[in-house]
Amino acid sequence: MHVALIQPNVPHSPDEDILGTFPPVGLAWLAGNTQGHTCEVIDLRVGLLPRKAWDVVGISCHTVSVEEAARVAKQVRAECGDPVIVTGGHHALPQELLKFSDCVVRGEGEITFSELLTCLEQKKPYSMVPGVLSRTGFAPQRPPADLATLLPPDYTTMSLSQYHPNQGTLVTSRGCPYHCVFCVSPFGHIWRGRTPSQVGQEASYLLEGGAPMLHIMDDLFTYHKERVLSICTRFTELDCAWDLPNGTRVDSVDIDMLSVMAEAGCIRILYGIESGVQHILDSIRKEITLEQIKSAVSMSKEAGIEVEGLFMVGNPGDTPDTIRKTVDFIKNIDIKGHFSLATPYPGTAFWHWVEKHGTFLDVPYRDFEQVPVFETPQFSAQDRTHLLKWASQECR
Repeated sequence: MHVALIQPNVPHSPDEDILGTFPPVGLAWLAGNTQGHTCEVIDLRVGLLPRKAWDVVGISCHTVSVEEAARVAKQVRAECGDPVIVTGGHHALPQELLKFSDCVVRGEGEITFSELLTCLEQKKPYSMVPGVLSRTGFAPQRPPADLATLLPPDYTTMSLSQYHPNQGTLVTSRGCPYHCVFCVSPFGHIWRGRTPSQVGQEASYLLEGGAPMLHIMDDLFTYHKERVLSICTRFTELDCAWDLPNGTRVDSVDIDMLSVMAEAGCIRILYGIESGVQHILDSIRKEITLEQIKSAVSMSKEAGIEVEGLFMVGNPGDTPDTIRKTVDFIKNIDIKGHFSLATPYPGTAFWHWVEKHGTFLDVPYRDFEQVPVFETPQFSAQDRTHLLKWASQECR
């Protein structure tokens, strides 16, 4: 079967505009596990939709891209024959996706999508494939995948050079055992890692293909110390530079690990810190302390690794005063701070907190993270926008 996997275009943050576009690794991973079919990845962030006839079109859909995914589906039906349209991604309300697609792949899609294609090819009903939601019902949820058993991403389905200098992007683990209120938990709460050998092989492939360095996009790369040290052995052999731009936890590192990471080529870590005020960290269930933040930053610098932090404006309990204190904290530990708007996504504990303590504003999904989607009596939408700009300028 001829399959297209489409990444819709979505709004970019100022940081994303500066850092550039990263390859859609998830779609490459999906393609790599659809053996026996012809797959191509089409990224509408960097190109246009070709007029071709496909048997199946898969559209990646997160909350911010729901409206754009619907537009793409309409264009596909008008210009690309009559394919089966499948959606998947991290949007928590899959029934909304059925308004413009034939079925939805829930959770991790590699095995589910492969089985779905087999059913379509054999003209068998697919409504009972585990993990598939169709108009006739929802089959049982599929458990999290054993990453060591998955085939690697197929990067031949896209031109990596169009993502320069970010073509060396890879994911080595999925899942996070923590329960931060804002997180959509895209891969569940069971942490799973690929083997160091698999990571080394993929890293070697990307570097040989011209990647200037590696960007590890895991949510929690540093969760398993022995695995990190083993991966570092592979990276040392490859003599490459690499970083963690997607963030990791400050309580998951120690000086021994950081020293080995630095020796293996790690040049930068972004920590997911979120706030510099302890009661705000407690309110979002971050399960870290200010002392742990200071310690991780100090150890990272001691190891010779550049440190930056990820922060949010508008967490539960935030006020203009807590944002000013957070900026003071960032200056005190002397790191660069990246700020974004705290955004409650449907289905999260944050969403339910806003229902009780705040007021939702009439904001379409495509504008989530771009503008405030709620406000509280203590922190207006106007103040959130102003302080986001101020804090970003103060902590560059």
